Parts: sequence; structure tokens; C-alpha cells
Amino acid sequence: MNNRKYRYRVLWVDEEYDALNFIEKGEHFDLDIQQYRSWDKAKNALDNRFDTFSAVVLDGRCIINVGEEPNPDFLYQAVREMETIFAQHEESLPWYVLSSGSGEDFEKTLQRIGMGNRDAMEEEWGRMYYRKGSDLQDLCLSIRHAATKKKDNKVRRIYGEMFKTMDMYFPPDAKQTMLEILKALHFPEESRNFDPVLYYTQLRRILEHLFRAANRLGYLPDEVLGERDKVNLSNSSLYLSGREVNIGHSRPLRYGHPGQFVFPPVIAQIVKSLLVVANKNSHTVELDNLGRTVIQDYYNTLHSNNLLFGYTLHLCDVIIWFGRFAQKRQPNPKQKQ
Repeated sequence: MNNRKYRYRVLWVDEEYDALNFIEKGEHFDLDIQQYRSWDKAKNALDNRFDTFSAVVLDGRCIINVGEEPNPDFLYQAVREMETIFAQHEESLPWYVLSSGSGEDFEKTLQRIGMGNRDAMEEEWGRMYYRKGSDLQDLCLSIRHAATKKKDNKVRRIYGEMFKTMDMYFPPDAKQTMLEILKALHFPEESRNFDPVLYYTQLRRILEHLFRAANRLGYLPDEVLGERDKVNLSNSSLYLSGREVNIGHSRPLRYGHPGQFVFPPVIAQIVKSLLVVANKNSHTVELDNLGRTVIQDYYNTLHSNNLLFGYTLHLCDVIIWFGRFAQKRQPNPKQKQ
């Protein structure tokens, strides 16, 4: 896992077969180029999966809607609708034109679409137009340079192994929670409305997903995990730490033999601490009013996010450890009672 590079996803709109091997070329620059052969499909992907893309590349003349012929007004319409999507998401992506430049009035079209926001971003994103064939490498370099500056990508790169583990074992909302907290840590100037109190329950939910992943891998029995919609956090933590748990009717259950465990002692202690501060209950519930008041009073007094950031960084280590553990071990048969 440590050797896998983070790859920046690029949305490319061009109806022609990739004769230039743009997709293969992009791989050498850590770019995951996803081609769409019409603007309507590309627009839908951009709008619905906006946070997954790092840049957009447009052909000079392409199909606007599936079933139509390439349209000379494609570039103008695509840029106009793309800017609308950027406004809705309150963030712009670096975008470029990759074309042979042979279309009628192509130079005028470039001037028209470049006016305003795109021209102003040239220093940060690189130039707008790249010629097919001769400029492919320069385009890849510009995209990667601009993508590395994007704050989400910076955070994902810093915590690359942790996010790769989350990609494998955690749902999207858990990854988004970690991204939001870590962005507030590294870019506080853009997180002035960040409310740390709201994230303690979310940290507990991430641990819940970790326990569910351990259950799927066979290291945490169903009886210990708990009901489908209510994970028994306390029992799950104890069991993976090598402690005996009571699953009802005086039926004790433990992982392996005395002295064996899944969580090594340091990881076990971190998980225990996270559960104590994130939620004093043993089952999946929201942070109660008393717990919320205690944490809110703490922040009102100290005016610091360091408590949340500290627990989040501890959780990063737990997730990284879990990813390495899961990759090294084969799925374990369900423990026999």
C-alpha cells in the first residue's frame, strides 16, 4: 500500500478514440483520465461527483448530447454550463482545451471563453489551450501542477495511506468527515465556520465502520458486533483488544487464547480513549445533550480545536494500522463459541 501513488482524476470530453494515448500518457503523471464522448454525460458526472475530479479537459468541437453530431458551439456551451456547476459547488476546477485547433473561428472561440475567470487563473493553472499531439506532455504537467495545489488533494496526499485504507474499507461519508477535519487543521483560514463539537459523533461513527470491516474480515463475531443498526462499540473494542466480553446469558467470548489480540496495546488504548471522549455509551447513538454541553463548554473556555485534531490524528494511525493488518492477514474464519 505504501508504494501506491495518489492519482488525480481528470474529466476529459472528446468523442474520438484516444489515438493520442492521452489516458496512458496521463498515468505517467499520476493522472486518472476518464473520457466522456458527449457533454451531457460529462456534465452529469461532473455535477454528481464533483469532489472526485481535479481538472477538466475539453475538445474544441464535440458532441453536446448523445446521438447528435459534433457541434461547433460545443466549447462555448460546455464552458458556460461548467462555470454554472462551479458556482453551485462554490469551487472552480482547473480546466483546459485540448484540440487540433483546425475548427472555423477557433481562435475567436478561445478568446471568448478565456475572458474573465480563466485568464485570471493562468498563472496558477497554466495556459488554457494545448494542441493535440505536440502539447500532450505539457498539458499533463500543467494538470498535475494545478491539482497538487488543490486543498483537498493536498490533504489526501499528506494522509495518502490513511485515505487509501478508507477507500477500501470505509463508506464515502466517513472519508468526507476525515477530509473536513483535516482541512480545518491544515487550512484554518478557510474553515472559519468549522464547529468541532459537531464532529465527535462522526469520529465514533468512523470507529463503528472500522468494527464493521473487522466483522466482514472475520475478526469480530456477529454476537460481539451487535445488532445491524446498533454496533456495540464497547464490546467490539474489548474483544479486538483481547479482553473477554459477555454477550448475554453469561456467555463470555474472547479473541483467541489469553494473551492474543487483534489490537496491539497502543492501538487498543487509542480506541478506548476515542470512545470515551466521543461517546460515553456502549452502543451507536448520537452525542447526548450532556456530552455535547461538556465539550461545548471546553471549547468556549479554551477556544482551541486541538482536542478534536489530536483525536483525529490518533484515529488516522488506527486506520493506517488497520489497513496494514487487513492486507497482511487472510480473512479469519468466524470464531467458534
